Amino acid sequence: MKVSLRKCKKQIAILWFAGAGVVFFLVLFQTLFGHYGAKADDAWSWFLPTVMPTLSLIVGVLVSDAIGKQKRDKVVDRFFYRLSFILSLSYLILVAFTILMQPFSSLYPLQFLKQSHLWLGPFQGLVTASLGAFFVRGEES
Repeated sequence: MKVSLRKCKKQIAILWFAGAGVVFFLVLFQTLFGHYGAKADDAWSWFLPTVMPTLSLIVGVLVSDAIGKQKRDKVVDRFFYRLSFILSLSYLILVAFTILMQPFSSLYPLQFLKQSHLWLGPFQGLVTASLGAFFVRGEES
């Protein structure tokens, strides 16, 4: 079954900005209350590469669509949309979970964040690949 590519792009953008926004405020809250001490920049150095590449991809695609001259909406297979959405949602939950699980780890917070790249890095690659394929895919309706 085919669905509107424009509508799906907007829904994925909302998911990403909402999810990244929640984690942004968690890291900001921790920073403001001294959770990372004098090494708050290390926490931000972890967070920004975790979400910014994908947010940049999404913004780039949305801006390109907005200034484009295409009048007809494209459609995409619902499977590709659902795959991208579920991978994105799972990744953002895992990022938030990583922040929330710090207090329960035997590692120092920044060590825990560095170690999280072991599971977040490969997952981020899958999410970015699925989103990249999804955003460029589409057929005339």
